[in-house]
Amino acid sequence: MAKILVTGATGLLGSSLVPLLQERGHHVLRLGHTHAADLNANLASFVQTSFALDQARPEVIINLTALTNVDRCESHPHEAYLLNVKPVENLCAWMRVSGRPCYLIQISSDQVYDGAGPHEESILTIRNYYAMSKLAGEFAAGAVPSSIFRTNFFGRSLREGRASFTDWLHGALRGQTPINVFEDVMFSPLGIGTLCNCIERAIVKQPLGVFNLGSRDGMSKADFAFAFAHATKLPTTNLMRGKASKVATLAVRRPTDMRMQCERFESRMGLKLPRLIDEIQMVAHDYA
Repeated sequence: MAKILVTGATGLLGSSLVPLLQERGHHVLRLGHTHAADLNANLASFVQTSFALDQARPEVIINLTALTNVDRCESHPHEAYLLNVKPVENLCAWMRVSGRPCYLIQISSDQVYDGAGPHEESILTIRNYYAMSKLAGEFAAGAVPSSIFRTNFFGRSLREGRASFTDWLHGALRGQTPINVFEDVMFSPLGIGTLCNCIERAIVKQPLGVFNLGSRDGMSKADFAFAFAHATKLPTTNLMRGKASKVATLAVRRPTDMRMQCERFESRMGLKLPRLIDEIQMVAHDYA
């Protein structure tokens, strides 16, 4: 089993990933800013990053540190650089100078795509600074032995005080809060449990390169909301179909079709990724 350092381990994905890795027998160290972390470091500082990694001596680094607020990235581009790019640069610099064999998993975003999907890995369309900062992080990660996963995920949050997309949707459905769901925004996310399993499998196989990692198909966010409501047996009278292109209050341009072709990951890993409707039904059980 591997000795793994997870950065951003107390975040939305890390809160599910770390327990799974521990259950599979891996030795996991959590790096972050909270009291729950095993190591504390500012990853924007190479000195602090190097000191923490010298202590941990990981065989695998999983970088989950990120600023994912699209509007914040647009209005504070330097902050986006310090959280989405600089940590990757410093982690990779340590990997190069330490002389220790180490493998990096870098979590990127499906927001590097737009236009008619599904998209293969080589065709990119950048619509905002968040996507640009995630792509810059990919470039840094590509300089060392790494897997770069462009992904999107959903599922119940295990982090106190941090609600996921489906947490928000479930609360709105139960409370019958009127919400607009967009027919013109397409994506192909994975359930958080499936994504964690794929990451754990990658630790063993260590595929190198950039991979789309999502469901085998995709759907609009409107269809997702209705499918999730049906799976959780909640009424849909509060869901109103609309178009993101008609919303004048969105401050930042967002992609409208982020669906991904994931055959490269499937071929390299020897598996078939699930359909999105099956992932929705699986996640719905967590809300029963």
